[in-house]
Amino acid sequence: MRKVLALLWLAVVIVAGVHVATIARSGLPLETDIMALLPREERDPAVQAAKDRIAETLARRVVVLVGHPERDVARTEASELRRRLTEAGLVKTETDVPGPEAIKRLGAAYFPHRAGLLADNDRAALEHGDGQSLVTRALSQLFGFGGFVESRLLARDPFLLFPAFLTGLPVPANRLSIDEGMPTVIEDGTHWVLVSLILTGEPYALEFQNRFVTAFDAALADAPPGVTAKRLGAVFFAQAGATQAIGESSRIGLVSLAGIVLLVVVAFRSARPLLLSLLAIGTGFLVALSACLALFGSLHVAAQLFGASLIGIAVDYALLYFGQIFTNRTRPADRLAQVMPGLALGAACAIIGYSALALSPFPGLKQVALFSAMGLLGSFLTVVLWFPLLDRAPGARLNRPIAAAARGLWRFWDEARFGRARIALVLVLAGLGAIGLARLEPDDDVRRQQGLSPTLVAEQAEIQRLAGFGQLTQFFLVEGDSEQQVLEREEALSARLSGSASGWQAASRFVPSAKRQADTAALVERDLTQPHLAAYRDRLGMAAPAVPEAAPAAPLTLAEITATRALPFLDALVLSEKMHVVTLDRGHDPARLRAAAEGLDGVRLIDPTGDLSELLRAYRLRTLGLLTLTPLLMLALLSWRYGWGGALRVMLPATAAIVLTPPLLALVGVGFSFFSAMGLVLVLSIGTDYALFCAEDRDRDAAILVSVCLAMLTTSLSFGLLAFSDVAAVRAFGATMLVGVLLAFLLAPSVKQRRGLVPERTER
Repeated sequence: MRKVLALLWLAVVIVAGVHVATIARSGLPLETDIMALLPREERDPAVQAAKDRIAETLARRVVVLVGHPERDVARTEASELRRRLTEAGLVKTETDVPGPEAIKRLGAAYFPHRAGLLADNDRAALEHGDGQSLVTRALSQLFGFGGFVESRLLARDPFLLFPAFLTGLPVPANRLSIDEGMPTVIEDGTHWVLVSLILTGEPYALEFQNRFVTAFDAALADAPPGVTAKRLGAVFFAQAGATQAIGESSRIGLVSLAGIVLLVVVAFRSARPLLLSLLAIGTGFLVALSACLALFGSLHVAAQLFGASLIGIAVDYALLYFGQIFTNRTRPADRLAQVMPGLALGAACAIIGYSALALSPFPGLKQVALFSAMGLLGSFLTVVLWFPLLDRAPGARLNRPIAAAARGLWRFWDEARFGRARIALVLVLAGLGAIGLARLEPDDDVRRQQGLSPTLVAEQAEIQRLAGFGQLTQFFLVEGDSEQQVLEREEALSARLSGSASGWQAASRFVPSAKRQADTAALVERDLTQPHLAAYRDRLGMAAPAVPEAAPAAPLTLAEITATRALPFLDALVLSEKMHVVTLDRGHDPARLRAAAEGLDGVRLIDPTGDLSELLRAYRLRTLGLLTLTPLLMLALLSWRYGWGGALRVMLPATAAIVLTPPLLALVGVGFSFFSAMGLVLVLSIGTDYALFCAEDRDRDAAILVSVCLAMLTTSLSFGLLAFSDVAAVRAFGATMLVGVLLAFLLAPSVKQRRGLVPERTER
């Protein structure tokens, strides 16, 4: 029967191998969107739709400043960069910098409705009864130095309110000026030309990232000496993050594998245990990869990064099996029978721990859960089904110093003469834990969980400084029963935001509501035309038109203005007829923003970054709840073999490890985040493995403790290396695993042998 099951498992592994090889021929589909690792739980679909729309719009935009001391060189290279990327099909031909024709279309769309359009400052003057100031301004434009006004415009717009409206449109504030159609800023003798691009592909797809960045770098490489460029765009951050994650996973995998090879060779002094251990790792990794690709269709780089760390745990089963080489059991079946209860319970507990990751709201961590659980299951089945058939390793003697160290650790926890030392150890750990607990602080800020490229962050800051723009991540969501109601609510919000030192963009500032247009026409007629027009015309010698110009049949609509394509950023402000967003420039007072939305129907301030941080906090607390649920599942499993009292004793070392780890890390300044909490879930399962391996050893055999020690070292090599990651979230996870696993190993031999704790086993 064992051979039949071994053949069936071989068939599964072959199918998994063919599946992965087939997909790998065209390149493994890797995902790099860091946001996939963040919670996506939004009770209000409207809010989530707004967040998604803004995130997608921003993700597809790329801004580049091309600089050179000579104006013509900077302009030429900026044009060449756009041309090459456009011809490569990487960016769209359209741009968010309108050309002359678009500006003409915009003016033609606005002009018939000019009676209902008024600049904010002009409206304020009329509302305060200061129509004379507008008359004075118009006269200065006519008679001032260099004054020139086209006569037909003057006849139809005598106070020149329409040009004032156009120049007062609240386009996103910046320091750029249009130099022959190209946005330009000059600083310290360098001409910087802005190139605004819209991507044609998915910025978080690794294949598109590599094509875009390669083409971008090639274009800059061919530029003349002295040309510099500063980049801003999600595609650059995503590509840098993917490169970093793939590089880290490769380094961690290689170092972990090299460490395991060295440990196995030193411990067993034979190639066969090493080869079979690598077989267990390889089959587990292959099956896990196939399962992820089959279920998700792609692999997130986070799953690849954590998957590289799976090596250190997957080899535990092989190490526990081959630890029997140092006993008097020479038959492979006897070796497996001796460790089978510990292997089975250990695998079950570890899989329960990893499966807890699947209960998180993070799609990326769901992949990690599946990858890890399937990898451990694959390694376990390889050890159980194949090792007895492939094991030909003879018995060996355990290295004396190693055996002495193992027996010394057993004695430390068993013998009465070490009682005071044990008490001292417990008191030291408890004291350090208490000190650390006073310093322990939660770290839920999502901005600190990312590993952004310092170079790209610096370039982003330089672009924002040079160009003088930059939006807050917060925005207002405005909803209503109709487009007109939404515009009216935006206008009420704008009234509260007016007077701020920073700007904001709202669709109603470009297309007022029908009610506002009618009110404006009435305001101009009452406070400007009737009291001032006749005298104004007399002064200029202008005759009144024989036939007054007819008013438009309908008020100006958003559709008319968006159709001109002169204000492309309106697309990001108008989600639908009944839902708009109001974006904010940097510099707003957060308290004022919150106050601005209070009491306004249909208006909400949305803070995506703050919401994500709040969700991280909520899920950190939820994960701590997992640390209550997971032990209950493990207790039910372990009580089947040890009884309830024995199960509690087996779990005590791992429980102590997860209680002590966060405060001990706090001593070195590591905060407690969601990712730290998820690491504790795994510490609980892995630490329970170590304790039950010790509990299964009724004879307190040095070989068992050496196997557990090797398992701890390989796990520490794998997860401990994550503590040196450049990504804060990964670093916190790795540090938690490193400290937690070390504590769990140190405390595992404390599981005292009790009568009835482990059922008697019949030796063959």
